[in-house]
Amino acid sequence: MPTLDGGPCGDCLKAPPAFDATCAAFLYAGTLAQLIPAAKFGARWSILPALAQLMLPALEKHPRPDLIVPLPLHPLRLKERGFNQAQEIASPLARELKVPLENACLIRTRNTEHQARLSEKARKANMRRAFSTIADLDGKHVAIVDDVMTTGTSLDAAARALKQAGASRVDAWVLARTP
Repeated sequence: MPTLDGGPCGDCLKAPPAFDATCAAFLYAGTLAQLIPAAKFGARWSILPALAQLMLPALEKHPRPDLIVPLPLHPLRLKERGFNQAQEIASPLARELKVPLENACLIRTRNTEHQARLSEKARKANMRRAFSTIADLDGKHVAIVDDVMTTGTSLDAAARALKQAGASRVDAWVLARTP
């Protein structure tokens, strides 16, 4: 959760996630709470690169990663939606920050239920073994990009897989964080 000093929240101190830091450019409220679902579920994906540009000032104070990795969708979900919202945010960030974008190193191995429909406990079970890696990330600093962070369960599962592949640091970069 957001804190006044940008440090870890109480929940993260009690049960640290696999990712090392989070950068949420905005709170998921107001206009963003309308734009993101319109982009994601209304096939208006062209909104996302513009929103990614708005993330750049928030990312300036964070260490530059070696790689940017969009949170992957399962191939069936990608076929259903037609695009990956995380990819549409990550691509312009990688280009602007001049950091390599790695689309293939993290794989969604299970076609999980939509997280938004689940309780926090169910989200954790849903994400168990949902990702795998096919790359050697030995010593790399990786930033995972997604659109919205609610409980952080998806990002945590992805960070665990990246760290198992050798990543030394994994940051979660999201457009918005639920309040």
